[in-house]
Amino acid sequence: MVSVLCAVLHALLSCLIPPANLLVIVAVCQLLRKHPGSSYIYVLNLATADLLVGVMCITEALDDVLDGDFDRSKSFCLLRISLSMTPCIGSILTLLLISLDRYLAVRLPLSYRTLPKKAPMALSLIFLWILAFLLGHLPLIFPSLQQSNYTGYCGLLSVARSEYLYTLCFGVFAPSLLVLLCLHISVCSIAYTQHTRLPHSCVQPGPLRARLRHFKALRTVLFVLVGFGLSWGPYLVGGTVQAACRTCDLSGALKDSLFILGETNSLLNPLIYALHSRDIRSHLAKLSGEPSFPIIRQTRTY
Repeated sequence: MVSVLCAVLHALLSCLIPPANLLVIVAVCQLLRKHPGSSYIYVLNLATADLLVGVMCITEALDDVLDGDFDRSKSFCLLRISLSMTPCIGSILTLLLISLDRYLAVRLPLSYRTLPKKAPMALSLIFLWILAFLLGHLPLIFPSLQQSNYTGYCGLLSVARSEYLYTLCFGVFAPSLLVLLCLHISVCSIAYTQHTRLPHSCVQPGPLRARLRHFKALRTVLFVLVGFGLSWGPYLVGGTVQAACRTCDLSGALKDSLFILGETNSLLNPLIYALHSRDIRSHLAKLSGEPSFPIIRQTRTY
């Protein structure tokens, strides 16, 4: 029954994740035509990473249909795990870039528009995907991180040593989440300070309102961050427990239910942007054929 339920969930995710992220990609591309060089490129990169996760869900669904025939090859299992982890790492690193960009917008509201963006943005995305590829393919690059006694059960700890999981948890996800948390606390502190000053200040209200506008944009990123923590948090905690406790057996849960929960994050992200980003929601309404009503003083939030 559990295997059948997992197969159904994989099939649903493989049908829902790619179309949802493709819609966001199309909407963001239209926004980029109106605002070239804007930070919407980071949202586009996030949707692309989630789209890749959806493509990997299709391979998971095919594997469920074929009853694990793909898992007999250790090389194929390593490749599948690497291709699954790479876009997940790219997703969390993209969240880091988005939060850093919002922090600069709130911290430096006047000079933010004059900062050079195209070259640093391109370099940061290139570095991001190179780093994500290298970290995702570490077991293939370094055979010492591979398990020597592969049994045909394709899971992260079944084909890779616990050191690789430690690298992912404590070298990528935990530091990234810590930096994200610190950035959000700092931005919230700045926004709260400006919010308390705004009603009593008659001098230079523009920068204050700019900070508040960027703070509203950051709320969407906060929802995405919470969704990522709720989706991938149980998998990372379970994987860490499994790696540290030799008598524990969480391999089945890690391979099936907890990993599926993590993959749902790639469906949550486009839904969050569709609900909380006014510009993206407006363009999605146009794509779906729904009438879009004019919005007075529309604020770009992403």
